[in-house]
Amino acid sequence: MLSEKAISEKLRGLRAEKRYSLEQIAEKIGVHRETFRKYENNPYEMSVETFIKVLNIYNTDPLIFFDTIMANCQRKEV
Repeated sequence: MLSEKAISEKLRGLRAEKRYSLEQIAEKIGVHRETFRKYENNPYEMSVETFIKVLNIYNTDPLIFFDTIMANCQRKEV
């Protein structure tokens, strides 16, 4: 099962990897910085449309995003 924590960590990791600030991503998706911070900490509050926008900004395919998380979760279980 995909945990909220795993998704949050992956979102923050992608933002850091791409060297975006909270403000930059929030501006690109049309929300306040604190709203995006809330989304990163609780990704289940983000609409699918917004989630896809964020992944597009990070140039990340949703399938690859979730496959990576699933692989990491499976490694931790072993």
